Amino acid sequence: MNKSEKNQFLKNVLTIFSGTTIAQIINFSAIIILQRYFYSPEEYAPFRLFFEFAAVFSSVAALRLESGLILEREDNRALSLLRICLKYAVIISLIGGVVFTFYFINEIKVFQNEWLLIILMPLAIFSNGIIQISRQFFTRSKNFLTITTSRVIHSTSGSLAQIVTGLLSFNFMGLVIGRLIGLVSCNINYVRKYFQNHNWVKKNKTLEKELIQKHKKFIWFSSPGVFVGNSINLITLIFFTHYYGEKFSGLLAAAIQYLGLLIMMFSSSFAQVYYNEIAQIKNPRALYKSYTYWLKRLFIFTLLGWIILVITPTSLLTSILGEKWDGLMDAIKVISPWMAIMFIASSLSYVFIRLEKQKEIFFFDVFHLGLIIITLVSGHYFLNEKNQILYLVTIVQSVFYILSISLALRFLIANLKNNNG
Repeated sequence: MNKSEKNQFLKNVLTIFSGTTIAQIINFSAIIILQRYFYSPEEYAPFRLFFEFAAVFSSVAALRLESGLILEREDNRALSLLRICLKYAVIISLIGGVVFTFYFINEIKVFQNEWLLIILMPLAIFSNGIIQISRQFFTRSKNFLTITTSRVIHSTSGSLAQIVTGLLSFNFMGLVIGRLIGLVSCNINYVRKYFQNHNWVKKNKTLEKELIQKHKKFIWFSSPGVFVGNSINLITLIFFTHYYGEKFSGLLAAAIQYLGLLIMMFSSSFAQVYYNEIAQIKNPRALYKSYTYWLKRLFIFTLLGWIILVITPTSLLTSILGEKWDGLMDAIKVISPWMAIMFIASSLSYVFIRLEKQKEIFFFDVFHLGLIIITLVSGHYFLNEKNQILYLVTIVQSVFYILSISLALRFLIANLKNNNG
């Protein structure tokens, strides 16, 4: 990258980052109010389980074809691909709703017999999926301001709705309904912005078949890979809820969310711009230099953040949120190494798509899932103590994400050698 390109890159990152920061500050403020005055870990657990389940299916709502939007430089082709993405989003949302119904019936006590969740799940998956598709679509046109404003609308409307339902003495359903209001509000803004600049594209079967064929790796490898990868948090929460109760899983879910909000404040902003930039880099050496340049800087940034977290007094969150959340800061510190390394790996993960390594990463994600399942099962069988199992999960997760970064470097070096050869 030359100086001009770096400045433009950072400008785009900061445009999204500013909106993301505002959105996350709103989210943080709302969570503190909600947890201090309205909800305990036991009620937080079913809320997080519901949306972790929705996140797994919404992550593949378009079968990852939305990643291809950035690769399509002609508008008519991108708009046709967008149409395909929306069609798949409807289908996946319905499938996810059916799967959730079986899980809901099996764990009906955890969800406090709230049957309305069965109806709300397809809506949650679809709304989340549309946001994911829209972000890629507007990243393609470098309309980062729309992404920024949509995030603020999402956080503001959702947080206010959750606080209102808390004041009205809703159970955890208030958290679910409030979050859905935020998702729908965000989608409305994306739709409004779309129709300000584009008309709805007519169906073109020939072009759609061509686009599906062109981007089939996203369907056959990226999609199941992402599904498997995103299932890990859900499986972890399901495991701890089932064997060690809603209180501990509620603390773990909150810990993941707090760190996730901090990570999302920068990671998603960076990753979107980074993907758009590397999609246009043709030279293997330039691609390698771009990856290592940002890897070093993300490592320093993450290390400083982790040190600050480690020296933060454990009693801080309990004094803010109340005694019912005692143990939350402990859980945050335990999982922080895993989340820190994940932040670095996920911020740069689009390089695998740029190198067309979807197939290899799919098998790597399957290995990840198998590793976590073995860790949970063996931990429960040999240790049977929730805190020790959580330490074990953190170690395994940290090792995996280090391997992920190493694998990216290996692919980049191999790409460089092949080009030189």
